[in-house]
Amino acid sequence: MTPEEPGQQTPEPAAEEWDYARPPGWRGRMMATNPEQARRWMRWAWLSGLAWWVWTMVVLMVWISAPVLAESEAEGAAPAIPPANLLIYYGVEGLAIALLALGVMRRWRPTAILLAAGFVVSRIALILLGLITVEGFRDVIWLAIYGLLLFAFVRGVQGAFSYHWFTHPPEPGRRQTTN
Repeated sequence: MTPEEPGQQTPEPAAEEWDYARPPGWRGRMMATNPEQARRWMRWAWLSGLAWWVWTMVVLMVWISAPVLAESEAEGAAPAIPPANLLIYYGVEGLAIALLALGVMRRWRPTAILLAAGFVVSRIALILLGLITVEGFRDVIWLAIYGLLLFAFVRGVQGAFSYHWFTHPPEPGRRQTTN
């Protein structure tokens, strides 16, 4: 029996198989193919930002509590305490990334851009301060982690703009599309 015969219906394609119209040109090539893929990209950016915030808070708690928990080797020798400005920097950066990642999950385009751009700017600042170097294998691993986080944040930007394109159509006759 072929689909053209009477009484038989063709199956409805899954939501991910629908052909969504994307904008023309380079913007269309950088966007998700459907709203579900855009949601996935934003979800990964949000989870990456949340994981980075948790990691930052754990490191801060260890730095703050280390002098209290450490036993000094000699009387009068105090354990090394990280500088206060470094503690404040990591605390503010962790909170900012967490809030911006939450904005990405809420599908806000400006927060998605700020998350990716802010992460790049903060890494450049840490490189200029000499806190990020490439001297050993451990530093290369951290650069790979930063690269993965940046990739997730850029995908979040693409997902936020794609989701907005798919869910907020402009006035009739103003949208140009290519298939």
